[in-house]
Amino acid sequence: MIPISNAQGHSSYGYGAKTDFYIVMIIPLVFNSFSFLGTLYIFYRTFSRWKYGHSNVSLSFRFPFYIAITDFLYSSSILIEFSYAASKRTEFINKNETISWPFLFCEILGIFFTIFILLNILLVAAISIVTWLRVVQERHLALGKYDYKIWLPIIFISLIIPLSSINAYGSRNYSCGTKVGYNNVAMLVIVLIFTTLTTTMFCYAHVMKVIRNVKDDNSSIADSFNKLTDIERRTFKKVLTYILVFILQYIPIIIYDICIFLKVRHIVFDAIIPAVISFGGIGNVIQYLYNEGLSDDNTSNYRLESNEGSQQSH
Repeated sequence: MIPISNAQGHSSYGYGAKTDFYIVMIIPLVFNSFSFLGTLYIFYRTFSRWKYGHSNVSLSFRFPFYIAITDFLYSSSILIEFSYAASKRTEFINKNETISWPFLFCEILGIFFTIFILLNILLVAAISIVTWLRVVQERHLALGKYDYKIWLPIIFISLIIPLSSINAYGSRNYSCGTKVGYNNVAMLVIVLIFTTLTTTMFCYAHVMKVIRNVKDDNSSIADSFNKLTDIERRTFKKVLTYILVFILQYIPIIIYDICIFLKVRHIVFDAIIPAVISFGGIGNVIQYLYNEGLSDDNTSNYRLESNEGSQQSH
């Protein structure tokens, strides 16, 4: 996990070894299980839409699918990590031993955690900026096949940061991540989260303002911009709801890391943080169900999707 979490004796800031074990294991496992299942559901719905001939998938459907990919990767890693730790209950409670995966595998997990979280952060930032450029600046951007112009830069950045600091990852008592004394990577990610949150909230506020103005006063808008009103406005309103989930997801992490610098520690905080990150996957599927319903038999959504796809091809 990326949030700074210096290893401590678990009895010094919790409720005792046995209670701490259940808190640390149950909360992340439960939340990430729900997140994992939610991502599978979005994969199924996206595959169904593609399979039955809706090849022009609009941004309002692609975005939650892309987010689900990053959430799936993160939740899978958490489930792998904590399932192993949960099997070491005796060592944790009776012997006060480190119960994370062996060093090499734990180092690899720590690197992957960083990559997956960076992918999630940068993806939302990129989509926020694309939405802002289209709605506020009225610029159409050709994102390329499979939106590779979004994916390639964020994958490159997400790989560069952890791979340039491989020695910073390893075991932290009951989890894998940045080791004690290697907080530079965590600090860099915190700065990136804060910058992304600021950028995302800026884009969110401006896009929402424009969409509301379009809705309230269609007569004052040029004909080319009316296309946004009739076709794209609903699409970008959906995109904004997924961006809002991201904002709610990462604000607690910033607060948590501030508490760490102030030396405010508690076992519950350390258990909640991986659960809070998984809230993105849970919130994503809840918002998807709210936007698209339980069934794909929604002709108005398909018509919207088809219309937007035909516009994007011009």
